[in-house]
Amino acid sequence: MVENLGSGHPAGVRVIRPADRSSSTAQNMGIRREAALAPDTTGATNLWMGLATTPPGTVSAWHHHGDCETGIYVVQGRARFSWGPADAEGAVVGPGDFLSVPPYVVHREEALGPEEVVMVIARGCSGVLSVDLPGPTPTGFAHDHAR
Repeated sequence: MVENLGSGHPAGVRVIRPADRSSSTAQNMGIRREAALAPDTTGATNLWMGLATTPPGTVSAWHHHGDCETGIYVVQGRARFSWGPADAEGAVVGPGDFLSVPPYVVHREEALGPEEVVMVIARGCSGVLSVDLPGPTPTGFAHDHAR
């Protein structure tokens, strides 16, 4: 149960416990997302925040997040993020690293090593959370594919 703290007014601070997170958010191959701050959990309209986990050895589908600006904090595990024209760029990240993913940038994640990758995700956007694509694009941006 999401707790309202303080006066009990709906605009008060809320605590979202692990059992309150919603998995009804957008999912794509290989990544399990649980929404904590979202329209269906807190009524949030401009911010989505949640937890994402990727099992060892899993490679996500190529995807983008529409007009969302995305911030990612790696809590556990190591992953390779790939992006750019025809998969030309990438970085390996681990615990303590942050990533910034601009709107419409096509990318994917690959869990490296023996443990699952756990990330905290924050997005500011109009509501599109994940759009899967068949692969990387020539420019690295989603407008290369029909949206």
